[in-house]
Amino acid sequence: MRSLFRRNRRTDSSEKSTVQRTLPSLGVFSSTKYTKPQQDPRHDIKRLAELEEVFIKSKKLESLADVPFVVNEIRDGNIVLLDISRLNDGNDQTHLELRRIIERIRGETRSYMADIALINDSCMIVTPSFVSF
Repeated sequence: MRSLFRRNRRTDSSEKSTVQRTLPSLGVFSSTKYTKPQQDPRHDIKRLAELEEVFIKSKKLESLADVPFVVNEIRDGNIVLLDISRLNDGNDQTHLELRRIIERIRGETRSYMADIALINDSCMIVTPSFVSF
């Protein structure tokens, strides 16, 4: 605090030394030098360039045996459309099986940060992390 209020000592009046002190501003009325960190779009473009092609695959979901197909496609960076009309027919047994399959897909694709969404009553989509909807 002493350095802020200390007077400048001038030994010679002809010698002009200008000492300019800058005090930190609050940034309310003056420009700030701090910029908010933003997501670098080059990172996303680089990630997409690593993937040569992104495919949209479709699969008729019938049992738990179809889950590895979905996980492998998400790992490869593809989008998967799942036909769930056979399992979403109103029967309690098939509805329970559909819930198990969806939970298994969600659990195994969690490390890839995949998104799962229901398009309509007979179709579901699973996308990799770089695809937003």
